[in-house]
Amino acid sequence: MDHDTTRDRKTEENETYEGAHPELQDLPLPKTDNMLYSILNSLNQNIANFHAYLKYKNYISDETLNTELLKRSMGIHRDFSALFLHTKEELVFIYPELLEKAERVLFKGEAGTDFIKYTCKMSKLIDDYKITLYREGFLPDSKWQFMSSDI
Repeated sequence: MDHDTTRDRKTEENETYEGAHPELQDLPLPKTDNMLYSILNSLNQNIANFHAYLKYKNYISDETLNTELLKRSMGIHRDFSALFLHTKEELVFIYPELLEKAERVLFKGEAGTDFIKYTCKMSKLIDDYKITLYREGFLPDSKWQFMSSDI
């Protein structure tokens, strides 16, 4: 008789077993700061890779270039959507124009849109959005942290 069958029988007897791994039930949820940093790191990496492929497009075959640019563009869209949805609620009354612009770019794309121009436009919007996040204290300014640690 295997372990799962034995555990199931014990459960039927005392009916207090909850889930497959009861020891994992008390794990805390991830902290918001860590989630924002991981989304932002992925976003920054995808943007850097996208611009690197654009810079060296003359040295890469068209098929490889299109595939890689599309992957990076989709990654940027995914990461920015996650960042936007994660922080939108707190910024809706402070920067409604910026959020409106971000929603328009993120959620009203059309088929046949030139994704290179679309992604470059999105990158500009992302820069504005990151400045807003730093200004509102979602992300501490790393330059200020380095300067204040020297004092």
